[in-house]
Amino acid sequence: MFYVALGLFLANFALGVLVQFGVVDTKPFRWLHHAVFFAVCVATVLAAAWGILSGEVYGWLLLPVLALFYVLPKVRAGTAGHAALASAALAFYAAGFFSLAVL
Repeated sequence: MFYVALGLFLANFALGVLVQFGVVDTKPFRWLHHAVFFAVCVATVLAAAWGILSGEVYGWLLLPVLALFYVLPKVRAGTAGHAALASAALAFYAAGFFSLAVL
């Protein structure tokens, strides 16, 4: 489940970066980024629960991500704050990934 959450997050993160730099214009389908974000949130909740119940470190590392996801929609898209929150989430996902690779 962790890899599903990670994959969805990376896809949405990449989409956000591409939109920010003007490579992709999502105005005709702006809902796509929001729909994928919802899927990311659901997958992350499930992965965190699964990880904690399984005794995996990544489960605990995903809890701060959920807090960041709670705040993220409240920060205007395209701002440094929005990018910082998404990047912080990326750091926790990376830590979770490395916890699976190392531990």
